[in-house]
Amino acid sequence: MKLISLEMHNFRQFVGQQKIEFAGSDDRNVTLIYGANGGGKTTILNAFTWALYGTTSPDFEQKEMLITDSVWDDALPGAMIETSVTLHFEHDGMQYRLRRRIKTPKDGTRQQPQSYDVTLDNLDESGAWKEEKTYSDRIEQILPEELSQFFFFNGERIERLVKRGAYQDIQKAIKTLLGLEQYELALKHLPEVVRGLGNELRKLGKSQAGDIVNQQDQIREDTERLQDEQRRLREEVGHLTDERDVVETKLRAHAPTAQLQLRRDEQTRAYRSAEERRTRAAQSRTSLLTKRAYRVWLAELVPQVQSAAAGLRETGQLPAPLKRQFVEELLQQGSCICGTKLNDGESPHDHVKTWRAKAGLAEVEGAWQQMQGRATELAESSQELSPLLRQANADIATAAEEARQASEIISEVEGQLKKLPSEDGQELERRRVDLTRMVDKNNYRLHDIERELKELSRRGDDLGKQLAKVEITDQKGALVRQQMAVASQAHAAISSMYNTASEFVRDRLDVKIREVFSKISIKPFTPELNSNFELQLWRGDGDSRVPVSKSTGENQLLSLSFVGALVALCKERATGEKGAQILGHLGGLYPIVMDAPFGNLDNTYREEIARALPGMASQVVVFTSVAQAEGVVANRLEGNIGAEYVICINTTKDDAVHDRIELGGRNFDYVVPVADADCAKMERVR
Repeated sequence: MKLISLEMHNFRQFVGQQKIEFAGSDDRNVTLIYGANGGGKTTILNAFTWALYGTTSPDFEQKEMLITDSVWDDALPGAMIETSVTLHFEHDGMQYRLRRRIKTPKDGTRQQPQSYDVTLDNLDESGAWKEEKTYSDRIEQILPEELSQFFFFNGERIERLVKRGAYQDIQKAIKTLLGLEQYELALKHLPEVVRGLGNELRKLGKSQAGDIVNQQDQIREDTERLQDEQRRLREEVGHLTDERDVVETKLRAHAPTAQLQLRRDEQTRAYRSAEERRTRAAQSRTSLLTKRAYRVWLAELVPQVQSAAAGLRETGQLPAPLKRQFVEELLQQGSCICGTKLNDGESPHDHVKTWRAKAGLAEVEGAWQQMQGRATELAESSQELSPLLRQANADIATAAEEARQASEIISEVEGQLKKLPSEDGQELERRRVDLTRMVDKNNYRLHDIERELKELSRRGDDLGKQLAKVEITDQKGALVRQQMAVASQAHAAISSMYNTASEFVRDRLDVKIREVFSKISIKPFTPELNSNFELQLWRGDGDSRVPVSKSTGENQLLSLSFVGALVALCKERATGEKGAQILGHLGGLYPIVMDAPFGNLDNTYREEIARALPGMASQVVVFTSVAQAEGVVANRLEGNIGAEYVICINTTKDDAVHDRIELGGRNFDYVVPVADADCAKMERVR
């Protein structure tokens, strides 16, 4: 999707016809729009989503009041007033013009839209605009609404993606990327098909089969109930953990509790690190016992094997003096190697025949020789197990002791926090303890649910096998049973495919997030999109890595890295790069449109974000105030700006300050006081 222009007609504070033409060249792909607080930056951001989907963001107040106040106030009673937004864009080589318009009669002071219409035209080869009949389907194919929140967003709120409660939004993004609607429909309806077939089998009067089907139905109901509870608890854990993080941040900022909280942070990291090392050491010990412990007992047989081999050597059977095949050939030819005739029944024949009994098979001889070598090797390797086990046990003990010490210090710190004279500090600590207790309680329940789901799955498999063995003589009953089995197998196969595809895209996003983050962050941190679809940031590598206590700037960089990764995957799908074939229909070059990306960040993070934005997408549209963008931001973006606008606020207030800004050697009105009406207008700088 390449943005060409956006036209607003009497939309919110923008009076009359206001148009923005977006930058789109490769080297100058940034459109920068300056606006004071309350000037209309958020309005423009919402103009995109309102035109595309008829929706606005949660922070967009008085959503029904879309017509410019001054236009509404000046209109005569009964007049029909119109507002519209027109978006002109290009996708997959085709140009589109989307217009959403509402008409509202002026009847009282409240705006009550009476009619609205949406038209989507595409430019055909002859240069004529042709209307698309099903505009919503086409828009959903170009940019699904579920995914639009990652391309049109408020920069100060994008950091919500790093919150644990945002994992559902990330999962939805991955599903949308995959185009898994058909998979989800199949996974939803196939169990219903199985239930229907089970009812039919019961009606056929097969009592044993009916009993099994009843048990299967109960298992499905219990599974669905547990899965619903699991989803609810996971979401609750995410929100509770996010709230606890906020409380801990306040404890770090609160003077009486700051040092204690920082000490607890340090010991919590030490505890987690020790627990991770203890777990790895325990896993190593289990692996040693599983794969190598048998050698200790087998080593006791080594002397017996060596004694048996020595006995065979003493009797001349090892190494074999003659090959059995050679003796067989002598007897068949009837002649010994010395020329003596070997006639059956005569002494020479019987003598050679005894050698045949002594002759060894090559395979047996080789096996004995290999066994001797392996026995020696086994005896030696069995001696290595004991020191390895001792080391693993020592590692477990050391890690457990470090975890215990860290836990004691944490408990000591918590006791000190509870005794602080500061009531605010005590209240924050009480809230943190309550949140931790609720998180732990939910996590315990989630662990139980996981165990119960596994048991239900096992019982379901057993019932399926039992149903397959039930004797059904009539053809219709046998057919229904076969259909049930096929539907269940299809559900399992589609579920496996669904999970595999989802995990593939999560892995691809994880790789892309690391690539983007490494380009835009100056700190040696490593981001991760983990298996729970949570965005995390780590310091260090391997066993020594620890989670980062992220600042606002780091949260923003991490969230932007996720958005950049989405843009990169969509580009891969469009260009057919390796691995992109598993993605769904969504693909193309998508823009990033963001309001207030620089917020209250310090200059270091402002510069990092400004440096990163032009390379994150084919087009970038940035709404910012002069205060946020002056200095390092303006200097960093200068070489990439292809279009630049100023939102001029007209206010009727007589005590407002007339504010102007200088851009490109020219002055532009920023705030105009004592105006005829309260409204906003766009002025192009370049």
